[in-house]
Amino acid sequence: MHDPSFCPHIDRGDSRCSHRFTLAGAHDVFSVCCGGQHGCVVFHRLNMEQSYGSLDAPKAAPQRPLRPFATPLTVSAAHDRRQSIRNLGA
Repeated sequence: MHDPSFCPHIDRGDSRCSHRFTLAGAHDVFSVCCGGQHGCVVFHRLNMEQSYGSLDAPKAAPQRPLRPFATPLTVSAAHDRRQSIRNLGA
């Protein structure tokens, strides 16, 4: 199970994160990658690429499923009379 306080991209080996994974950047690893990832530009870029792809390899837009025609509604009025409501295509 992944700990939500750590960056979910920490083990993916992305080269844009490599500047943090040095002895000189050890402080950054613990302050940014282990709890402060929401302030990291690379974190947000990786999330965007995961969702939408990159400029070189964009993901296709998801197709919305076609909605079937609305089910006709019947409303009971006073004195137990039923009245149909017409679908206006909304």
